[in-house]
Amino acid sequence: MIVTHSLPADAFTALGGGAGDSVVVRRLHEAQLSKHLMLLHVVAAAAAGIDPPSRAVAAFRAGYRLLARIQAADPAAVATLLGLPHIGSWAHECLACLDNGTSPDFGYLATAAAAVAIGLGVPFEVEVPASAGRVSLPGLGCLEVASQDEWVRLSSDGQRLRVGGHVDLECAALVPDDGTGEAVPYWRGTPLVRVVADGQAWEVLLETGDKYLDRYPLPMRTAMTASDVRCWRRLIQAAWELLLRHHAWAAGPIAEGVRVIVPFESHAGLESAASQAAFGAIATSLPPSAVSLAETLIHEFQHVKLYGLMDMVPLVEPGGERGYAPWRQDPRPMGGILQGVYAFTGIVRFWDTQRQVETEPDEVLQASVLYERWRLAIELATDTLLKGGFLTPTGARFVTALRERGQRGEPVSAAAAEIARDVALDNWLTWQLRHTAVDAAGVAGLAAAYQRGEPRGSEPLPDAWIKDDVRDIDAVIPRSRVLDLRFQEPRRYRQLSDADVAGLSAADVRLVRGDADAAVAAYRAVLHVAPDPAAWIGLALAVHRFPAETTRPVFAARLPLLFEMHACLAEQGIHADPLDLVAWFE
Repeated sequence: MIVTHSLPADAFTALGGGAGDSVVVRRLHEAQLSKHLMLLHVVAAAAAGIDPPSRAVAAFRAGYRLLARIQAADPAAVATLLGLPHIGSWAHECLACLDNGTSPDFGYLATAAAAVAIGLGVPFEVEVPASAGRVSLPGLGCLEVASQDEWVRLSSDGQRLRVGGHVDLECAALVPDDGTGEAVPYWRGTPLVRVVADGQAWEVLLETGDKYLDRYPLPMRTAMTASDVRCWRRLIQAAWELLLRHHAWAAGPIAEGVRVIVPFESHAGLESAASQAAFGAIATSLPPSAVSLAETLIHEFQHVKLYGLMDMVPLVEPGGERGYAPWRQDPRPMGGILQGVYAFTGIVRFWDTQRQVETEPDEVLQASVLYERWRLAIELATDTLLKGGFLTPTGARFVTALRERGQRGEPVSAAAAEIARDVALDNWLTWQLRHTAVDAAGVAGLAAAYQRGEPRGSEPLPDAWIKDDVRDIDAVIPRSRVLDLRFQEPRRYRQLSDADVAGLSAADVRLVRGDADAAVAAYRAVLHVAPDPAAWIGLALAVHRFPAETTRPVFAARLPLLFEMHACLAEQGIHADPLDLVAWFE
């Protein structure tokens, strides 16, 4: 099953446009299958070199032999198993263990082999690991065994499964739980969601028990009630209908490529993730709506596709450089920025359609702002990638195509454009102040020249570099949360009460209320007392409310330098007017 994989030019072009149909996704999946097999052979070679074998190694060898026997009779069944994201994540973890000198979880392969044999009705006998009285069978579910032993013997005649010395089950009953069957003693099938709309079906597992898919930033939700599963089924059905009706470019590939959804434990706000080790799996907390789930599926599947492509084609040159990703508040490696660009290319396309679909004014505004916000983000991030020399030649072609895809679409309304620019600027200014260090000697020299009343002239600007948490500033200032209500909850924003703005400064309240002149004056008053990062950002946002203001580019490009010069002068007892300081750089 291990073969050399190449991506045809038309498939690469389709992926470079941010999409790629079901056939392209199938090619990526086939390449991942070969990758999993190569990883498995590495693990097998390591197991073969252990003498005498441990119990886990003996279980691995038995499972490996069982898979080889099944493959001879039914290669497709073994390919299906080895293509699961469970196996990919396990194999990656095994390699990490081998690299750091620890013992891999060899016994897991025995449970995987048993799962295939049970599904096909193949006789077998193998010892498998158990944890807390449970035996996980990847892709099927979990056996509940009474014993607390760490190892359990499974044996089957092809019809019935014997678990240890006391449990006897019908093999045909050990299937994922699609919600239609009767409960089976000692068995908990992995929830299976089967949705159909317009004659097109999608089956996806809700994985709540496999430890190798519990390796995301948030923990897997392992205690799912029947009511929880029904809620997920309803939401996935509604999202599937939305995708087929309005985003068919994404629906087919998602059905082809997403085999597993990993529910996260409840968390404040929507969180989602994908992993390079688990092709075909998406992890997410429960989204609040079908629209939100559809967006999440598109977002994370973009990551999944790009992980698959980057396993086949190098797109980013090696290096440790980090830069600004407009969707994050931490410096990101160039590969991470490319991942974000690709994800948001899909999101831009999603919201470009949704702004045409929505009928309520507030929903139209929200969709329009999100479309424009992420379109601007793609434009900025692709500039970073293309102009910095961070990409391979193939990567440069790929990113150029993404940039062109992101620039399509009709302009949004003036109101949506203004909010999107404001939100983007707020994120950029906050990131700069948090993560841009400036050479202190250079700052002191400029501050002295300013104090003497000299023009800035052609003196070079001080060196600046990216560094984690240079200044103490929240990733999201409370003022930003309130301003984001303009598109997140427009009605609430229109009806802001005194209680809603109680935690904001007087200057922030003026900005939130739309009085830019008063906000500028108030921020200047704050900065006359002492340097304050949040006040500098607020001043920049207020100044940007005046389209003809010539200092806007200085604020956007030089905020860390302005802050450091202002602080340097303040240390000398000089309370420079921030607008005078900005004008000095024009």
